[in-house]
Amino acid sequence: MGIRKKQQNLGSRDWILFFAIMGLASLGLMLVYSATSDTAYHMYGDPSHFFRRQVQWLGIGLVGMFVASRFTHHIWMKLSIPVILLALATLAALVLFKEGRLLFGQSVSPVEMAKLAMIIYIAHWLSSKEGLLSTLPYGLLPFTIMVGAMAGLIMAQPDISEALLIVLVSVAMFFLAGADVIQFVIGILGGGAAFAFVVTQFPHAMDRLTPYVKEFRDPLHSTNWQLSQGLVALASGGLTGLGTGSGRMKYQWLPAAHTDSIFAFAGEEMGLIGCLLIIGLFAVVAYRGIRIANLAPDSFGRLLALGITCWFTFQALMNMAAVTGTIPFTGIALPFISLGGSSMVSCMVGVGILLSVSRASVEQEQATWKRVPAADVAEQGEPA
Repeated sequence: MGIRKKQQNLGSRDWILFFAIMGLASLGLMLVYSATSDTAYHMYGDPSHFFRRQVQWLGIGLVGMFVASRFTHHIWMKLSIPVILLALATLAALVLFKEGRLLFGQSVSPVEMAKLAMIIYIAHWLSSKEGLLSTLPYGLLPFTIMVGAMAGLIMAQPDISEALLIVLVSVAMFFLAGADVIQFVIGILGGGAAFAFVVTQFPHAMDRLTPYVKEFRDPLHSTNWQLSQGLVALASGGLTGLGTGSGRMKYQWLPAAHTDSIFAFAGEEMGLIGCLLIIGLFAVVAYRGIRIANLAPDSFGRLLALGITCWFTFQALMNMAAVTGTIPFTGIALPFISLGGSSMVSCMVGVGILLSVSRASVEQEQATWKRVPAADVAEQGEPA
């Protein structure tokens, strides 16, 4: 295999990730239109109202992905402190002025941007502390303070599920960066105990946890309407589903069919095969992300790629687990599929950063091939 062919193969690998993402986004557009057409018609007289908005956000996200993919990933190292400070300031303003979770007419969610900002900052911080993470003053202690501050601001909105996601992604990055196993275990146990205590202090969290427990004690008399209706939707789809646009649960039966419960709605219309297709596409994204991380040219790029991959994977798993009753209902979106502009744009920018790290690894390997002496190439059967 010639050098030119080898370079072409290296460059073509990014398309696997890109097409997997576009497959998820395309399925999302189809499901959003089907789930919202009736509501949009009654509210705005236009069944495609929410669909068109999602297409617009996807377009903005694609532009963001393209721009992020063209810049070297090292630019995010330089911007890590400004972006995390901006994210913290925005979240603090939401709490201080009691704005809830959204800004600008309830259309922009700062939490979505904060997740990406946190990953960038943690990747920079961890890569700068190589060899020191096993020490308490330079490892677990400052890490706990940083993650705790971000998670605390998000829980104060209140938003328990997004705070949990940020903690899980950050802890995964901390461990994968080479943190001491003992510190990792201490962090997990201490963080889990602290999280459990905090949850008991939020009435809305207990309102979700209590029905979840009752569901297993007496499933025939469930008080968890969203969970029970989601399970009905999944079961009614069977193997192949009722068909696109033929779902019945969207007619006020399944709460948040276009956002938090869209995986259940997908099960109703697309059946088990459709659900497996979605899971398979997320598996491809996870595999590509891990592969990009393994080939990254430096520790910052590796941690950045791992953090973004963990973000997409963990959030998708949390959404699917909640819909299927594996965990209490969290109220978290399914990346690239659920209706939501902020989520779509931030996730697409994250994909762009992944592509940027991948491009850097390709360029580095191509440069290595160019430096191979002609005699060595000739020995491998290549023209000198």
